[in-house]
Amino acid sequence: MKSVQVLTSFLSNDDAPQIVKKTALPWIHKAIQFRVCNTFIPTDKDLNKCQCGGCTEEHVPGVKTNTGTWYQKSNTVRRKGYFFGGIKFVDEDATHQPDFVRIDGGYMDYRSTSNKVFELFEIQWKLDRPNLLISVTGGAQDFVCPPELERRFKRGLVRAAKSTNAWIFTGGTNTGVMKLVGEAVRGTSFGSQIITIGVATWGIVKNREELGSLEQRNKSLFSYHTKDCVQRSNEKGAFLDPNHTHFMLVDDGTQYAYGKEIHFRATLEQKLSERYAGEDGTTLPQICILVEGGPNSVRTVLETIKLNNPALIIAGSGRAADVIAHAYKISTLEEAFNSDGDRIKIRSLSEDSQDSVEQLIRTKFPNIKEEDKNNVLKWCIEVIKFDKYVTVYELSDSKDFDLALLAAIIRGIPAGTTSIASMRLAITWNRPLLASNMILPFASFSEKDLNNLLKYAITSDRTEFIKMILDQGIDMKHFLTHDMLVHFYINMNENCIVHKKLRKLASCKQGDFNIDLRHVGKLMEFILEGTYRSDFTTQDYAEKKDDLRDNTFENPYDVMVVYAVLSEAHDTAKLFWSRCKTPIATALIAYKLNIFLYGLQKNSLNQDEENELILQEWAKEFERLATGTMRQCYKDRNYDTDMWKEVLSLPHKSWGNLNLIDLSQTVHAMEFTAQSAVQNWLSDVWLGDIHSTHSTLHVLIAALIPVLGPLTLRYTLTTELVEELTEQQNEAGNEAGIKLKDISAVEEGLDDLEVDGQLHHHETRTVANLRKRHVAEKLKSFYTAPKVKFTQYVIIYLLFIGTFVYTLLVGDQKLPVLFASQRYSILELVLLLYVMSTIPIEIKQIKESIPSSLRIKLLTYVSDFFNVLDLLGALLFIIAFILKGFVQDVDDGVPVRGNFHMYNTVHLLRIVSFLFYCFRTTQMFRIQSKMGPKIVMIGKMLIDLVFFIFLMLVFLLAFGVAAQSLMRPNNSKFTGRTIFDVVFKPYLHVFGELALDGYQDEMTEGHCANDANCNFDTIYADNLGQIHYYILMATLAIYLMMVNILLVNLLIAIFSKTYEDIQQESDTIWKVQRAGMIIEYQKLSAIPQPFSLLKHMWQFLKFISRLCSNACMERVLVPEEDESRTYRVSMIEAESREEFLSNIESADSDSQNSSKAIAELKEQLLLMKSMLQANITSGNSAATVVPDTAQKVKKAEGKPARPTTAISQLTRIKPLRVHCDSRRSPYPACDVTRFPVPDDKVNWTTRFKDYDPVQYTAPEVLNAASDEVDPQITNDTRIKFNKVDKTTKDSKTWTIDRTSYHGQYQVINGVPKNPKGRTGMTGRGLLYRWGPNHAADTVVTRWKRDGNDKIVMCDGKPVIEFVAILRKDTNEWAIPGGRVKPNERVFDAIKREFSEEALAKLSRSIAEQEGISIMLQEHFNLGITIYKGYVDDPRNTDNAWIETIAVNYHDSTGTSFSHFPLKAIGDDSNSMGVQWIAIDHNIDLYANHEWILEKVCYHRDAYNPIKEMKIKRKDTENNLWMTVT
Repeated sequence: MKSVQVLTSFLSNDDAPQIVKKTALPWIHKAIQFRVCNTFIPTDKDLNKCQCGGCTEEHVPGVKTNTGTWYQKSNTVRRKGYFFGGIKFVDEDATHQPDFVRIDGGYMDYRSTSNKVFELFEIQWKLDRPNLLISVTGGAQDFVCPPELERRFKRGLVRAAKSTNAWIFTGGTNTGVMKLVGEAVRGTSFGSQIITIGVATWGIVKNREELGSLEQRNKSLFSYHTKDCVQRSNEKGAFLDPNHTHFMLVDDGTQYAYGKEIHFRATLEQKLSERYAGEDGTTLPQICILVEGGPNSVRTVLETIKLNNPALIIAGSGRAADVIAHAYKISTLEEAFNSDGDRIKIRSLSEDSQDSVEQLIRTKFPNIKEEDKNNVLKWCIEVIKFDKYVTVYELSDSKDFDLALLAAIIRGIPAGTTSIASMRLAITWNRPLLASNMILPFASFSEKDLNNLLKYAITSDRTEFIKMILDQGIDMKHFLTHDMLVHFYINMNENCIVHKKLRKLASCKQGDFNIDLRHVGKLMEFILEGTYRSDFTTQDYAEKKDDLRDNTFENPYDVMVVYAVLSEAHDTAKLFWSRCKTPIATALIAYKLNIFLYGLQKNSLNQDEENELILQEWAKEFERLATGTMRQCYKDRNYDTDMWKEVLSLPHKSWGNLNLIDLSQTVHAMEFTAQSAVQNWLSDVWLGDIHSTHSTLHVLIAALIPVLGPLTLRYTLTTELVEELTEQQNEAGNEAGIKLKDISAVEEGLDDLEVDGQLHHHETRTVANLRKRHVAEKLKSFYTAPKVKFTQYVIIYLLFIGTFVYTLLVGDQKLPVLFASQRYSILELVLLLYVMSTIPIEIKQIKESIPSSLRIKLLTYVSDFFNVLDLLGALLFIIAFILKGFVQDVDDGVPVRGNFHMYNTVHLLRIVSFLFYCFRTTQMFRIQSKMGPKIVMIGKMLIDLVFFIFLMLVFLLAFGVAAQSLMRPNNSKFTGRTIFDVVFKPYLHVFGELALDGYQDEMTEGHCANDANCNFDTIYADNLGQIHYYILMATLAIYLMMVNILLVNLLIAIFSKTYEDIQQESDTIWKVQRAGMIIEYQKLSAIPQPFSLLKHMWQFLKFISRLCSNACMERVLVPEEDESRTYRVSMIEAESREEFLSNIESADSDSQNSSKAIAELKEQLLLMKSMLQANITSGNSAATVVPDTAQKVKKAEGKPARPTTAISQLTRIKPLRVHCDSRRSPYPACDVTRFPVPDDKVNWTTRFKDYDPVQYTAPEVLNAASDEVDPQITNDTRIKFNKVDKTTKDSKTWTIDRTSYHGQYQVINGVPKNPKGRTGMTGRGLLYRWGPNHAADTVVTRWKRDGNDKIVMCDGKPVIEFVAILRKDTNEWAIPGGRVKPNERVFDAIKREFSEEALAKLSRSIAEQEGISIMLQEHFNLGITIYKGYVDDPRNTDNAWIETIAVNYHDSTGTSFSHFPLKAIGDDSNSMGVQWIAIDHNIDLYANHEWILEKVCYHRDAYNPIKEMKIKRKDTENNLWMTVT
């Protein structure tokens, strides 16, 4: 890290120019001091040498002399000097210039002086806050380290320091372990970024006299030599290592004395750890690494451990490290108690072990004294006693050195804060593998702890940790409050592009970033261009924001996606997106946000091309996610068009009540709009209710024949008509036994009916009503279809253009008028009427556009080129029409002389208006698939042409001005003719119009002036005229070559390049424009122009009437949200997202496997080649050398082996098809076999002429006398389908819900039709009611726990258990549930069914029954609706089916439902068949209960074995395919 620098120039000792090093000289000179010896006390052996270690010449001049004993405290003094700045290593890499300072060794002992050291680090040297302190200690002399160990140490140290933003402390010299660290830092591209601080004793640094002086003030860069001079080769000390970034040279006044920096360094490291403590008060972690080392290194490690700091011992590096590692290895672990009475584990050495360590000490230190040997042994025993703080790393360890280093720190965290502090450290270091392997498996976090960790991980942008913490079961909805979201935005990285934008919105001062959600809301409204109205920008929120700080969000993940994108945490944004509730809409919003950030970055003064590319790629990624999810939804639900269409059309409350189509138009997501699902939906909208089999010509002919033409077309049945006809049937009754074969028969106009197996024609009035659609309904469907509106618009517009052409080409005197004195003709009035009718349409288009701001509405409107043409054409026509009223006609329409200019102006305005309307006709081609892309290409090429014209103007003006000045040197006037000659004539030359004779005439005219005897020959005879002519011709030749050859071919090349570039893109752009056009015509009035003017006038009069009656009140109508529909769509989107992501993962996995297989194949081929060559040389046959290969080839020549294992596995897989159980035969509880229905014939819209379903209603249903069973349908039956049926019988009212969760279902001849398709059986089967039979399922779940009451985890997610019952009829496990009885609420049925089936309430005593009721009332109050809709049940028929609502009640603590007294007795379960079961793919589940449980796993973010099994099934299928292939 470079220091704060002040430019200072100076000359070195050899007067050579030096690179100027910058540092804050005045501050350091005043703040940092060092020590010098001020009393020369000679030694006994040498009178010229002071006891401080220095000679006479190494003392300052005038030092006093004394005798006795030298004391550092009394015989040294602090001095100021200029021993600081940068070091230029002359003999090494001169570009690396580390900072250094000479400092007193007692500076860290006092707060005032230690603060100056901190100021030196933070302000002067500008060092970033570290996340870890690594202190490397060991041998000061060069030693030999095993190569592999050295390699691991260097690589691991750099990786650990880089990933954790650590500071490395060493002794700073170029010897021993310090040199090893320097080489490690130098050997990586990150070397200049790793802070490596060398703390050395000043007195032992060789050539230290080169590092400053007492008086030299103008120098901040010092040249330093690291090569020994001959005369100083025997001098004690060491050189500084050139690879460190900073040096602190500790001076206590001594010379040539080692170890004087030890106290300073230890205190510095400890105080830095305390200064950079975390928010929770935990000190900054630090670790001591021992590499080799002498006897004192053991003591250094012991002092480190006593300060509760961990130590990592590198075994095998030599001497001290090997001694401690050996002692640790042979020690035994025992339990003991510390001073606080807590149980701890310590290590101890037996007597034999101590002897072994003592022997090793003698071996490693052969010259050690006995006393020192005993001290080393004692220190070793003390070191290994602290097992928690000692980690030994050996070469045989499988883990990398950096992971071992970080793991050692984790082990050394004080007890009581281990899990939380460890996770915070792992988050800070961004080491998810460390957390998943060493922390999470042994940790237990409270909800508060998880919230704090998640908060820290999000703020630090640690995607892997966010996922890890979310997988612990955290409740995101409870976690994300308004206050928490504000915290995230306030702590946003200042380098984010949007940070400055938020600061501007909040009007923050420098250094302040006090924002709230109002500013975020304003930013979102600005980015989405007014199409979105944030709840945070309302006046109500501004008044209550302090009271809403603890409020939560309905869709927290959606909110966090926005935050993550704005903070440029791209991976985190994708993680949140993978869990959000509305993935498609949120992905589109994220796409728009990334595009906005890209625009900010591109227009920023600080250009960052790399970040621009990143933002572009992530914008494409989120558009890909939205497109892929929607494509998957369309692909999976193509059989059920209502489902994927509902996904596209559902308004999203969170995003301005826009559906996905409008949202994609708003954010300009072209790829999303161009995909098949959207285009097919738009095609359906384009046709309206007109049957898709009709061609455009047929529709055109129908449009040309009003009333009669539309009646000849076929239409699809709408829901409204079905309801109306159903009501008529219910009122009129039906003839028994008559039924329509298929609803498609009505749509296709078929007349065949089936009555008791025979065909008849027009038998009943009801059937005739069903077949013949109402005339009014047909006309309405025809004229409201956007395609018909467009057809009418084209016809009328062409008539308008034709009339306009006639009025322009025929004089006014020939046009018919109403009266003889009338200035305006009838045709002009017709044209005016048409033009005036377009104005309300354009106003309505602006008003109904998506943006809410008027300014944005206008900008959106004028952004469409055709809207601008409409506006200009209408404006010019109206102006011309008004001006014509002031023209006075005489003599049969010929204007008088005074009004000719006015007449001419009117005529020109009408011509220009006509041109605009002619250009407007190209819009009608946009809807056509072949012409639409060509229009896009023309638009792109016009942009290129505009830029080309500017380029051509340079050459055109250059030649034009030169030519005119040569031809007319005496011209005295500058007129419009001059400009025309300069520009127009050279322009015509481009197209081959040279006219050289004209140049001679103009030259004659320009040179001769009024001289009658002057001509071209006389001019040419003149030398000056001849020169002008030659220059003119030369200029013309150059101009023609540049323009006709160079520029024209350049234009052709530009057009070719543009064509190639947009060939693929043009189709996408056309589809987007097509979408906008279809939506525009969908909103357009069915009354064509100019007749629509009457409708708009009527609407305007109604508006004025309301104003006059004071009844016009401003009301904002917000569509009421259908919760069931919203939930259903969110579930569909979630399933599609999971499937899409799963496909991506499978594709990536297949790609990796393919690459691996190819690599293995290449390796085998190379091996075979080498072996073959060897055998050819030796004369052996290839077959005998590579028998395996030969056998493989032989097998390949024969028939492939049958993959029996894979096939048998596939046959056990239950087919995942729609409507599967509902077609199963035989029917339950009987031997009746259904009519077989293939998969592709399930849907009612598919023709199935041979369909002959079996009629069956169970006898027990027919003979039941209970009022809970529906009667057989006859002419007298009155059942109100698609409604809540209330009937009164015997003074008792029965309320039966006959509505469907899926909307309206069809009723044909009084009999309801299964909305999911054919089942092969009619009647009711075992079901009590016609139509939907409502049921309720209770999914009671809890976390699975082990013997220690810990939640069992699998793949990082908790395993879930549910209460299951075993059914008698199918012997399958099922969720407790049953039918909803009349007059019973759904949630009452849920409690009743669970108490009867799982708790055997009916078989218990009255007191027990009351206890169960109280228990259920207490615990069944907070549930999540998992599913509402159709059940693929084996009891379903064509006319009766089961629909359920599944509610999940979860026990997250293990203290609620675990105490339920489970006992089975009921209609659907065995007496002993109820228990808690973990969700597993191996259990057989009833109906679609497997699917419901999968949704529970998704909502609870639990381990989903069902999904895993699906993936395995796909893998098995792929493997089988590869095997067969």
